[in-house]
Amino acid sequence: MRLHYIPILVLSILLAACASTPRTPLWLTSPGEVYPERQYLTAIGSGNSLHAAQNNAIGNLARTFRADVRASQTLVDDYLETVRDEDINLARVTSLISTTQVESNLEMLNVQTYETHQDGQTFYVLAGFERLPTSTVYSREITNNDMIIESLLGQAARENGVIRKMGFYRSALVISQINENLSLQRDHILNRTVPFNPETERRLEIDRRLDELAAQATVRIQTPADFPRELEGALRSVFQELGFTSGDGVSSALLDVSAAFVTEVTDLGRDDAAFRHWTVTVDIKDNQTRTDFRTFFHEGRAGAASDDQAVRRAARDARNVVERPFKNFVEEQLRDLIRN
Repeated sequence: MRLHYIPILVLSILLAACASTPRTPLWLTSPGEVYPERQYLTAIGSGNSLHAAQNNAIGNLARTFRADVRASQTLVDDYLETVRDEDINLARVTSLISTTQVESNLEMLNVQTYETHQDGQTFYVLAGFERLPTSTVYSREITNNDMIIESLLGQAARENGVIRKMGFYRSALVISQINENLSLQRDHILNRTVPFNPETERRLEIDRRLDELAAQATVRIQTPADFPRELEGALRSVFQELGFTSGDGVSSALLDVSAAFVTEVTDLGRDDAAFRHWTVTVDIKDNQTRTDFRTFFHEGRAGAASDDQAVRRAARDARNVVERPFKNFVEEQLRDLIRN
């Protein structure tokens, strides 16, 4: 008689086991059936926590977009000070600039978390947005940015100083790049191909104006005969990256740059190595406004197996200083000129 209870007991165990196993939701295996692609744009992410899964989902969604903006946030903030009294959302622009620096941090508007699921130690998230309402949000952002660009271009047109004019154009260029990306994202959201993008045309036009200004933004670099060639090349590169023109053919310069590099033997009481104390000094003068920049000064110490090697290492260390701290120093001086 007891044997009759065995099949019932086995069946109960099987049913309990099935009940304890979480069913895989349809949105995880076939998201398009739950969130039709014609209406939604979605992506799935996973992780060992809900927060990690959300970040992974948003990152997967972001990879379908472009993120080409590279800009100095501080520099742009200073330029935007000039339009702060106008009826525009500067905080929003600042956010868009800072979050489009790196593709993984690309800010996408109107993103929502639609679904979550846990299977053991793994969490799953489906994130996305509705296409049509989100495209409207993008259009509003683009229109808002267009107002700022027009204001900056107007100030650039009224400005006589080359450096200040460049500053307004550079700021307009950054926001134009943001609008170009937003426009491309909007087209992707709407799943459409547009042969003519007005935001791209505007960005190219601002680029052209900056190229024209580069012919006026000339830099003449003066160094002593023993100045290291690689160090002078680093100085030229800094100014070229900032939109200036430099070279041997520059006669009437907007900026005059005088640089000096000095090394002297330093005795640290060691017989197995040689040391040099070095200094690099750079003075800049704006010939248009008759303004002197603050003097850039940096010093260090370099050691090597021989004195010749120590001198070369000192020059290499000074070049690294020019490529980083000096460039930041020049950008800060340019911001001061724009604010004043």
